[in-house]
Amino acid sequence: MRNHDLSFGLSRREFGGLTLAALLAGPLAKTAMAKGIGSLKATDIQVWADDVFGRALAEHRFSGLNFAVTQGNDTVFMKGYGYQDVAAGTPMDPCKTQTRIASLTKTFMSISLAILKERGKVDSLDDPVNKYLKRAQLPKNNGEDITIWDLLTHRGGFANTRTVPDDIARKFPIPPEIIKASMPDYARPRNTVSVYSNFGSSILGFMAEDISGQTLNDFLKQNVYGPLGMTNTEVGLSETPSPNMITQYAYVPGGAAVKLPYPTITLVTPYAGSINSTAEDMSKWIIANIQEGASGTPSAKIMKPETWKLMHTRHRGNSDRTSGFGMTFFTYDYNGERVLEHYGSLQHYTLELMCMDSKTGIYVTFAGGGEPDKRLEIPANSTAPKTVGPVKERMSHTGARALIFDHFLGKLPFDRSLKVDLAKYTGRYRDIPRAPDPARPPAEITVTDSGDGGLIIDKRGVYRPAGPNIFVLDRPIELEAGFSDANMFEFATDAKGMKLFGHINAGGYEKIA
Repeated sequence: MRNHDLSFGLSRREFGGLTLAALLAGPLAKTAMAKGIGSLKATDIQVWADDVFGRALAEHRFSGLNFAVTQGNDTVFMKGYGYQDVAAGTPMDPCKTQTRIASLTKTFMSISLAILKERGKVDSLDDPVNKYLKRAQLPKNNGEDITIWDLLTHRGGFANTRTVPDDIARKFPIPPEIIKASMPDYARPRNTVSVYSNFGSSILGFMAEDISGQTLNDFLKQNVYGPLGMTNTEVGLSETPSPNMITQYAYVPGGAAVKLPYPTITLVTPYAGSINSTAEDMSKWIIANIQEGASGTPSAKIMKPETWKLMHTRHRGNSDRTSGFGMTFFTYDYNGERVLEHYGSLQHYTLELMCMDSKTGIYVTFAGGGEPDKRLEIPANSTAPKTVGPVKERMSHTGARALIFDHFLGKLPFDRSLKVDLAKYTGRYRDIPRAPDPARPPAEITVTDSGDGGLIIDKRGVYRPAGPNIFVLDRPIELEAGFSDANMFEFATDAKGMKLFGHINAGGYEKIA
């Protein structure tokens, strides 16, 4: 039996431990670098990536991962770890292996709207969405129209999407009856707080189609994928994966690796998370965003610099020091570096990070890992290799982000000497509600005094003071940390009381006791 557990799946672009980019590109052109990131070398990145991702692979935290780093106009480093298919022994290939980029799809939906606005097809992002929607109309929220900006910044106020039959043909365009049947209730007034909404993002995709007269996939092929040379990217609704799609595996200690199902997405929210792509293609996308329409670059073929900047500029946010939103992109400061981000999770975890000051981009995508769900039927005669070594919880994008930023931008600072009145922060907090549904009450967390000058937040800590109302975790966050877990929190007070927001957020908690 073959043992794949400690092997790295090397990409076809690697020779003797060096990437093709490193062999051909030579020194980077001199550019203005930010405080935290200087000129990057492929060999240095590889030493670090082999260590951290190699260790995570050995711990079975994923079955396959692709990683890419860009700087300036170049992809500096690209490599795969693990397997596109464990049983077949097919290694991850950043140029070929597709993954579901999940909610990174939203950033492509937003560029479609930016292009349409630049071309005069959208008058203003403050316009009501209903001005452009043809297939369905959004009901008013407390007598007010939902605007395009509301949906781009997750401020429509939607509750959870209604469940609708999903047994009709999975093809574009999505019919009006599906959109109408899926309309959620409102959980809060519009433009009060950003709470993540897949439905709102998909509505913007439907709107872009209604304006352009094309499916979003065709529009993107013509106006984004084509100009950038993204030849392995598509909006995919099919329940059958493409030949180069990663097959994810979970691990049974001492037993055969277990193949997991291909993740599909509901017809209600295709434009919230249905794009498939490769690390090579996504590197081109990241570079284009960082270039922001600079003359002579591929990004200039898509939009003017001022339109790129409109898409990237913070428009709304839940608190001053945590992330806000441009056109769908999360935007925030990290140790003095201006960062644009989006994350995605559809069983495949994906993260795009654009460090705008240093002109550096980072992309990571991975799937599988951990032990299989106990409800999953495990085949008796698997051809997959047996699992050797520990099986730890699967890695998350929160964990991957922390690894990446600790290395490239340094750890967030805190100050043990700061004296803070901790009592005003302690208590019970409730998730800002997504749905007025007594059968699904909002989650609650507690904030307590650690006893040594800091806070325990949701049983994690210690969070140390780092400035007015800011607390930073004094140790690395776990690789398996979830969506709402954070290495920094900000407490914010408004007329309704104390609220708590993670560093990178589209939602938060409100104090109830």
